[in-house]
Amino acid sequence: MNKKTTLHYSREQDQWYVKLSGRPYPMHCGESFLLHIGKTPVSCRLELDTNWYVILQEIAFILHPSAVYTVSI
Repeated sequence: MNKKTTLHYSREQDQWYVKLSGRPYPMHCGESFLLHIGKTPVSCRLELDTNWYVILQEIAFILHPSAVYTVSI
């Protein structure tokens, strides 16, 4: 079962985190999750190059560090 939560960035750790049961859990390169675009969940994979980005259906999107994203993991 997928748990809907938020994905947020920590500048101090240079890492993206999800919140589960009120606790932050770090996300790592290669981890997959559903990114909610509007009301549509889309399968994606987290990666790191110069910037953190996600790959959605072979298209790469850079994640904005000040944004909070809705995801399901």
